[in-house]
Amino acid sequence: MNHPSIPLDHHCNVIHYESVGGIWALDKATGILSHPNKERKKGKPPRTLLNADYNHDEECYTWDSNDGEQKKLYLVHRLDSPTSGVLIATSHLSTAIIIKDLFRNKEVQKTYFALIRPKGAIKEGIWKDYLKEKRVDGKIRVMKGNGSVALTKASIERKKGGLYGLAMVRLQPLTGRTHQLRVQCALHGHSIIGDKSYGDFSFNRKISRATKIDRLCLHAGEIEFKLTIEGKTINFFADAPLPRSLGKLLL
Repeated sequence: MNHPSIPLDHHCNVIHYESVGGIWALDKATGILSHPNKERKKGKPPRTLLNADYNHDEECYTWDSNDGEQKKLYLVHRLDSPTSGVLIATSHLSTAIIIKDLFRNKEVQKTYFALIRPKGAIKEGIWKDYLKEKRVDGKIRVMKGNGSVALTKASIERKKGGLYGLAMVRLQPLTGRTHQLRVQCALHGHSIIGDKSYGDFSFNRKISRATKIDRLCLHAGEIEFKLTIEGKTINFFADAPLPRSLGKLLL
């Protein structure tokens, strides 16, 4: 695949590049920030998607190429640091505006895969929950309450089995609430493995000790949307392979 050079973190990969509109699909590794936080904490700086400066006002990374030309890469959405998988960015501001509108108008289809420890039957279909946000010890926590509606289409990707009795679910969010998938899985009795905020902490420790795998088992697997640029209609699709660590836990 031919694409321009970008200062991508060495644990992340380019999945797909569309030259018309300069659209990138990147595979973000777990533990890496989509972009640096506005307020820098003391100590070693966290790892970010690109090894470059980030402009929070323009929502883009900036760096100078070898010939001194300033380059920019605009993020059109984000993934939480613990979540791995496909992330979309673009080299062009005009394209960023178009794709952000698609997200805003719910014209982007996103598919996630989560490893869970089922407690009872897994209900397939549309999960509907009302969620509210609360700040606890300086961190945002989301819980059931009289807040915004969260809708997710859920289906079983792999039934319960293997050494640890885990299942994999396919989750397609129809709304975009904070921590939506993690909270809804917990509310429906199927906490995501490795979730340090909403998970089964004792079981997480058991899995981590037994396998040396200590991560949130939530992966953004697929993304799809359609847009028209320069008179050309682009049906954009990208998928990020399931990380080996998640596949290992299903054995």
